[in-house]
Amino acid sequence: METLNVFFEQTRVGSIRIDSRRIFSFNYSGEWLDLPEAFQISISMPLQEGVFQHDTVKSFFSNLLPESAVRKLISKQLGISDKNDFMLLKRIGGECAGAISILPESEKPESPDQYQYRSLSDEQLSDLIVQIPRRPLLAGQDGIRISLAGAQEKLVLFHKDPSFYIPMNGAPSNVILKPAMVHFQNSIENECFCMMLAGSLGLKVPPVSIVRTKSRKVLLIKRYDRNPDNDFTRRIHQEDFCQAMGLSHELKYEADGGPGLKACFDLTRAYSANPIKDLQQLMEWVFFNFLIGNMDAHAKNLSFMYQGKQIRLAPFYDMMCTNIYEHLSQKLAMKIGGENRPEWIMERHWKRFSEEIKISSAVLQKRLTAFCLGLIKKIDITHADFIGRYQGAGLLDDVITTIKKRTYTTLKQFE
Repeated sequence: METLNVFFEQTRVGSIRIDSRRIFSFNYSGEWLDLPEAFQISISMPLQEGVFQHDTVKSFFSNLLPESAVRKLISKQLGISDKNDFMLLKRIGGECAGAISILPESEKPESPDQYQYRSLSDEQLSDLIVQIPRRPLLAGQDGIRISLAGAQEKLVLFHKDPSFYIPMNGAPSNVILKPAMVHFQNSIENECFCMMLAGSLGLKVPPVSIVRTKSRKVLLIKRYDRNPDNDFTRRIHQEDFCQAMGLSHELKYEADGGPGLKACFDLTRAYSANPIKDLQQLMEWVFFNFLIGNMDAHAKNLSFMYQGKQIRLAPFYDMMCTNIYEHLSQKLAMKIGGENRPEWIMERHWKRFSEEIKISSAVLQKRLTAFCLGLIKKIDITHADFIGRYQGAGLLDDVITTIKKRTYTTLKQFE
């Protein structure tokens, strides 16, 4: 039976084991359970003695790994099967989303005063960005154990303005760099603008910006699960909604049997330390994704953050207008009132949605109307701000037109 240890900072949280039948198990360590500040690493695995079995354990830890073509590419770089989740965790689990680090049984994490970062010149950064499609997350480089969920190629670095550094041997990163997506025109500008617009409307989002290098531009996202603490960067624990529900990443879409909006609202109501504020944020996340035409808002785009033992809805991410790309799905990842075709969603669907999330239809209508009016007020201001920051950036006319059209159409339904 092979073992991997799970750490929070320098304390062993527990151990993952896999037997000869490839069955996963996990148990919390006694030293962790004895700590007054100990927290559960997942709602699906509450703090308790005893062993958690295969499905729950595999779902939680596999959700820390990259997905789809990115997983295949990283596996090829490492010379292991993309189906071997345990070995992937062993090779790249040292720096994951949230606060835990996963290491082979013989190793321990370095303390903050031992963290190592390799500085990058402008030319080296530019070269790394060019290599992202071939080597996402710096997979296969000596001393680098970085994992981040998602199907898009990324680079994870440490940024201390104006310089960038590679985190070595499990040292925490603090930014994510996303290059332009092939065949998706102006994807960087699209996501950056939509995230800026979300922030202007009061949604919690991490800071984003467009960085130009000698080779090409990238979207820089500040990690919300990292917190500067004096001279060190501290990890903040988080888990996405698939992890919290004990579901595989393969079930992130409602159409594949994954959670819908009702399940996401029920989860937030049950576990948030401030359900009133978090349910309001979640409802506005639904409004925003619908209005901007983000068809890809699925369960892994929602997360909880752990503030000590308190659980709160995490900032939102991966929001962009996918509607403008004709070859992408034109159906919502999660249905609103039983309907996933945006142009078919009418007042009756919003009413049904209000019943599902246990809020009066009159209140939901009032809040949706106010949100639409706020978006109309902010969209041109945000666009002007965007153009002022990024002169010469790709045109966003199709994004602006799409958002305004859907917002005005929605308002007319409630006149």
